[in-house]
Amino acid sequence: MEMKANVIFKWQEQSFKGWIEQEYQNSYLINVLEPFNEEISEKYSGRMVVSKKHCELLTSLDS
Repeated sequence: MEMKANVIFKWQEQSFKGWIEQEYQNSYLINVLEPFNEEISEKYSGRMVVSKKHCELLTSLDS
């Protein structure tokens, strides 16, 4: 995936929105945008690797 895309995903029973920074075989590296979560910000520097099964693509940012 060369284009960046917005996604939503669930983590610890909460929904998050972010954009795909990098795609792997079965997961995405996601830069989490909202809502702000202190744990994600501190422990993961605002980025998480999430299974593709738990993500829903919203829009392309290259439009």
